[in-house]
Amino acid sequence: MMDVDDEVSKQTQIIRPAIRPYPSQYEQHWLSKKGRVLLIRAIMPEDEPLVVDFHKRISEESVYTRWMSNMQYDERASHSRLIRVCHVDYDRDIALVALDEESCAGKNCKLVAAGRLTKMHGKNVAEFSVLVEDDWQGEGLGAKLLLELIKHGEADGLDGIEGIVLPTNRAMIHVAEKMGFESVYDKELNVVKQYFSYKEAAPTSKAKEDYDIQLRRFTCPINI
Repeated sequence: MMDVDDEVSKQTQIIRPAIRPYPSQYEQHWLSKKGRVLLIRAIMPEDEPLVVDFHKRISEESVYTRWMSNMQYDERASHSRLIRVCHVDYDRDIALVALDEESCAGKNCKLVAAGRLTKMHGKNVAEFSVLVEDDWQGEGLGAKLLLELIKHGEADGLDGIEGIVLPTNRAMIHVAEKMGFESVYDKELNVVKQYFSYKEAAPTSKAKEDYDIQLRRFTCPINI
């Protein structure tokens, strides 16, 4: 005869969520270098209209810098694509968005930046991407999102994070290197490959020290 406790334990093991729940721990208010307040949180399915509007405000230069191609608005904002963007399997990806608090106080809430980590097949590494609206660039927002992605990857037990950027994207190259990424120029492809290793970012290394300094600087939330 099966013990009651054993039966309860068995049922508990069987009844598990199909996917990770929404990661509400990322929700925070943050102050930009210019004193503007943003709400940073994980993306939601209902954010699709905000993402559509976001892509309307992205310049052709920023589009090319992000996708290394002239990806047209109709393709970027298509419903079939944004279903995949806004509906996240948190076992594989994390997608963060930054919302302008001032605009969200009214009826025209604006999404002004997004960052994403996507686990790669066959290895314990994720690829990162960050996109900031042109009018919000230079306020530390890209660095803030990248730091949050680094923290997520560490908590998720990743070995590293990598990304590919154009050589002309000096701002992202500089920000990533300050956080401990190694940058290698691929002459054949004319791209810069960046890699952050959690194993190599030892507490005694200069990269780790810089990472800790930046982490303290960019992760202090404000109370509003």
